[in-house]
Amino acid sequence: MIANSLPVNTGEVCLLNIVKAELRKAIDNQVAKTIILITFALTIAMFAVSILRFENIALQMGVDGVLWIETFSTISNPANTLLAIIFILLVCEEWTRGTALITYTFVPQRNRIILGKLIALLIFYIGTSIILYVFSAIASIIASGVHSVTLSWLAPIQSILFLPLPLLVNLLLGFTMAILTREKTLAIVLFFLIPPATVMASLVSEIEPIVRWFSLEHSSSIFVGGSSNVSVEHYISSIIFWIVIPCVIGVWRNLKIDLS
Repeated sequence: MIANSLPVNTGEVCLLNIVKAELRKAIDNQVAKTIILITFALTIAMFAVSILRFENIALQMGVDGVLWIETFSTISNPANTLLAIIFILLVCEEWTRGTALITYTFVPQRNRIILGKLIALLIFYIGTSIILYVFSAIASIIASGVHSVTLSWLAPIQSILFLPLPLLVNLLLGFTMAILTREKTLAIVLFFLIPPATVMASLVSEIEPIVRWFSLEHSSSIFVGGSSNVSVEHYISSIIFWIVIPCVIGVWRNLKIDLS
């Protein structure tokens, strides 16, 4: 499959071709298709839930007009939780299936392969975010009609742009755990374990001031409903600790490991 994905070239393979190949490898397999199908089904379920909850949101806000983005968090939860597994498998199965040697034969520059995987992840993130925005807008329109609630479209631009941030963080967390461990079972366990573990640790009052700097409370996994009382500094610190540093270590290990 990889041999068909990457063009044979005695020179340097175009990065665009690498990205296309990695994106195809990520989603053009049975496991990825199953994950996407399950995510879609759960998203539809959350779509219905967000419509039912819309009136309660209006009452809690105490205003006549409800922002159309209020449904986004509920609708995006399945995607936030499951889609990172696709990129964990993309990275790990390169090694567990023993195909890394084939891939790096076609593209000896390992950094370009890693960059291609990361760009494929970002493209997938952008496409998924657009779909979630559309679902959120449709759900809000339907809910406003069903519950006779005034809908407001004047949401601050920063609020709109930050909505899919938990999805990006989770995708990058999964990618990082995969490139660090190169073992899919361990990477998946760490992906689901780290966010709730750090949140539970931050609930211990004696260590809470310290742990909060490393807590992934912003992560919207099945264990965490979203961020609360998290400052921008905490947010950035946790991302550096759990994503940036492990990713740098993982990339270095992947560049240095002996393929034989």
